[in-house]
Amino acid sequence: LFDLYEQCGKFLEEVQQIAKGKGEKCPTKVTNEVFRHAKLTGA
Repeated sequence: LFDLYEQCGKFLEEVQQIAKGKGEKCPTKVTNEVFRHAKLTGA
């Protein structure tokens, strides 16, 4: 469970960096999707 959250955090950091590169704000919808996916995978 903890490892999954770490992977999730790393993924979110990557997404945020991509968003910053495009000049966008932090993608909240993407964050929500990630957590939904984490719940579906048994987090």
